[in-house]
Amino acid sequence: MKNMLREEMEQYNLCHSMFERGSRIVAGVSGGADSVCLLELLCELREKWELALYVLHVHHGIRGTEADRDAHFVEELAAERGLPFRLVQVNVPEEAARRGMSEEETGRILRYHALEAYRQQVSADRIAVAHHQGDQAETVLFRLFRGSGPRGLSGIPPRRGAVIRPLLFADRARIENYLQERGMRWCEDRTNQETVYTRNRIRHQILTLAEETINPEAGRHIAQAAEKLAEWGSFIGRMGIQTYGRTVARERDGLRLLAEEMQKEDPVLQAEILRRVFEELIPGAKDIGRIHYDQVRGLLSGEAGRRLDLPGGVRAERHYDSILFRLSRSDGNLPLCVACGVPSQHIVEQGGVLWRFTFESRERPDLPEEIPQKDYTKLFDYDMIKSGLVIRNPGEGDYFVMDAAGRKKRLSRYYIDRKIPKSMRPGQLVVADGSHVLWAVPDRISEAYKITNNTERILVITKERIP
Repeated sequence: MKNMLREEMEQYNLCHSMFERGSRIVAGVSGGADSVCLLELLCELREKWELALYVLHVHHGIRGTEADRDAHFVEELAAERGLPFRLVQVNVPEEAARRGMSEEETGRILRYHALEAYRQQVSADRIAVAHHQGDQAETVLFRLFRGSGPRGLSGIPPRRGAVIRPLLFADRARIENYLQERGMRWCEDRTNQETVYTRNRIRHQILTLAEETINPEAGRHIAQAAEKLAEWGSFIGRMGIQTYGRTVARERDGLRLLAEEMQKEDPVLQAEILRRVFEELIPGAKDIGRIHYDQVRGLLSGEAGRRLDLPGGVRAERHYDSILFRLSRSDGNLPLCVACGVPSQHIVEQGGVLWRFTFESRERPDLPEEIPQKDYTKLFDYDMIKSGLVIRNPGEGDYFVMDAAGRKKRLSRYYIDRKIPKSMRPGQLVVADGSHVLWAVPDRISEAYKITNNTERILVITKERIP
């Protein structure tokens, strides 16, 4: 019999790059149908994809002997397949009371902590969890009812960091049919039927009612809508990276939003720009809601001197041509370190002047034979970049290669030779690849990144002053 579910999971993996040949995967297995199906499918793919599999089960300290039964069941399941097994015991009720959180949320946090710890211990690449299409629909409805915007309504991603969800495409009925066809057992968790939990109420009351009275495919359609919203969000995110570089300047005391540039943008991109500002200044954009977006937009049309206090100790102040965001409780200095993709644009401040840096790549045949290198344009061998590009202030251990023989020179020594006062050095700008400085702005570049006759791809960095 053809295994359609396995083939679909393979195709889903290829679409979302969840694992590759030779991957080491920790599977979170509760003993329920979803996680048992996930483990079995991974085992079926183990030889073809050369996978190294590990099994982890978290005992939540709830349900007494029933939870002990589940742990024993998963341990036997792993042993039958010759897989390493790890049991982690936690006390969810006690930890939830200590944190002042629901048991549902606390259990989720503790599970992911345990999975990540085991992943690091066994040097695995991925953590596989068994969310499916029904979980996606429940998540979207849950977030919709709580007032989430389009980004939140994109639901659970197929992959985030090391965590992958290879079964997100499948509904619960197909998962159970797969197990029944193979005569495989699984454990039923009675708490999944208790409507005291918010998600269970959505699953058993709201979603079930929709499927029974409106459309039997309601859950699948909600999950498909989430996938479309995720694609939309990904596109807006890519556009936002470019727009952010044109509209936001990084300064030592905060972020400056250029009002004229911001007002040229579509409201959707304006919201994306503000989201990035909030996330850069406030970890996780905690406590930021729609009202704060509206308040900042109000500042754009307001008079100079108006101020707005935002969550996380951030103050927004309207200046003549911009809005300055800074931490009101900080010492007034934020380290400048801007990760730079290619292509991209970034605005940074130096000595009260705003500069726009543009990064782009070109193939060698696209450049003229005589390549002028001016103060405002520098060319580098793109393929020599090792760690990634950043614009930042000087750091401890910075250096550049000063000649073709490969001799290194400390950046601090270079500043001494250039007679740049010590008080001014922290505010200098460099474009760096790790501790290796490509360009000590405005003039010195490292010999190691200079283009040669063998250079194929060229990195072009342009610096221009913003009036």
